[in-house]
Amino acid sequence: MNGTIGMRALSALLAVLLVSAGVVPAVSASEGKSENTNIIGIDVPVPEQLVPPDAESLHLMEHDDGVIIDNTVVYLSYWNEKLNWGISEEEIKEYSQILEKQVLIRYYDVDHRYYYISDLDKFGKDLGLVLGFDADETDRFIRSHREQLVKDHQNYHGGTFAPDNRIQDYIPPGTQSAPYAHGKMYYLYLITNFQTQSSDGAWTVADRDDALSDAYSGTNAIRQQAPSGANAVNDGGYYTVTVSGANTGDNIHAWGVNGWMEEAARNLGYSDSNGDGRTTDDMARSAKSWSGADTVILLYLTHDDMGGYAVGPDQGYADKTAISYWGRSSSGRFASQPGSYEHESLHLYGALDEYAGASSCGQSSILAVSPMHDMYTNTNHVSCPSSTNSVMRDPYKTSTISTSSRRFIGWGDYDNDGILDPLDGTPWGPSA
Repeated sequence: MNGTIGMRALSALLAVLLVSAGVVPAVSASEGKSENTNIIGIDVPVPEQLVPPDAESLHLMEHDDGVIIDNTVVYLSYWNEKLNWGISEEEIKEYSQILEKQVLIRYYDVDHRYYYISDLDKFGKDLGLVLGFDADETDRFIRSHREQLVKDHQNYHGGTFAPDNRIQDYIPPGTQSAPYAHGKMYYLYLITNFQTQSSDGAWTVADRDDALSDAYSGTNAIRQQAPSGANAVNDGGYYTVTVSGANTGDNIHAWGVNGWMEEAARNLGYSDSNGDGRTTDDMARSAKSWSGADTVILLYLTHDDMGGYAVGPDQGYADKTAISYWGRSSSGRFASQPGSYEHESLHLYGALDEYAGASSCGQSSILAVSPMHDMYTNTNHVSCPSSTNSVMRDPYKTSTISTSSRRFIGWGDYDNDGILDPLDGTPWGPSA
C-alpha cells in the first residue's frame, strides 16, 4: 500500500470511527461562541469537538516502518557509507534511477511528492535485488535500518523539561494542568500554521485528519493501560491557528513568554487574565472548566519535521508539548506515529525517558509532582538491571508503559494499601 493510500485510509478510518460512536456535531471556531462561559470570563470560540469511538475494540497501536525517501541519491549515499557497500558516486546515481523506475514508483505519495515505505522487509528485498545483494547483505540492511529508525525516533523526542532549572524539591499538583494521569483527561490539539511556512506548506485537511487519528490512538493507549482506580477517561478537541514567524524548534521562541505557543493562545482569543505574562495557562484553565476535566494537556501540532518535545513545569501552569508531523533522519525522514503523542503526554504526566543519553537509572523525575516526585526513581532506564522495552524508551516499537513510568504518573501504590498514591492521604503508610 503506497503512502497516499495509507494516509487516506487513516483519515477514512477516523471518520468511520467517529460516526460509529455517535458523534456530536462539531462546532466550528467560526460558527459562534461557547455556550458555556468559562470561569475566567474569556469569551472565545469553542474547539472543534473530537469525540472518540469505543476504543476497547481497537488495538492499542498499529505501527508501520514509516520510512520516507525524498531524495534517492542522498538515501543511497547514506547507507553506502554506513554499511560500506563500496558503490561509487556514479553508480549511486545509476542505481537511484533504476530504483525509482522499478521499485519506488510503487511507493510514490503524489500529495507529498516523496516515497513512503510502509513495509521495510519487502522494500529491503526489492532494493537488494536492484543492488545485487545476497540474502545476508539484504538482511543486514533491513536490520540496520530498523535499528537506525529506533535512534531516529528517540532523537525526535528532544525533551524540554526544565530549561531554566527552577524545579523545586516539592512540586504541588495544583501548579500543573496535568499533574498525573487520573480522571477525565482532556487533550486540546492546536493545529498550528506559521506565516513563514516550512517547505511542507500549511496543514492540509488530509494530514490534519491523519495527525488527529494518530493523536487519538496515542493518547487513548494511556487510558487503556490505566488501573481502574485512576478512573481514566479521554476527551479532546482541536483548534486551527496561525502564528507569526517560522518554527525554529525547541527553544524560547516556542515556549517562552513571548513565544509562538503563547501567541497561538492569544490569536484564538484568550488573554492574560491573571497578569503572569502568559496566556496558555488561561487557555488550559478555561478548557478544564468548560470540559469538566481533571487534567488538560495542550498539544501543538506542526506541519514540518522539527521534532517533538514536552515543556516542563518551570514554564508555567499549562502542560504543553509540540509534535511535528514528520521527524528527521540521517537518510531522509520518517512519519510520526501514535507513540509520539503517547510518549510526550506521559512526560507531562511525570514520566522520564528510558533510553540511552536521556535521564539515567535511579533518577528522580523533575516532571512528576509530589508525592510521586519524592517516592520514586527511574527503574526502567536502559542502563538499569532487568529493564524492559517501553514507550518511554522506544515509541517506534511499543505502546507499553513501564512499571517505573506508571509510578511517576500516579498509578503506583507505594504502601500497598490498595489506594493509588495521589489519592492516598498517607502514601508512605500510616506511620510515615
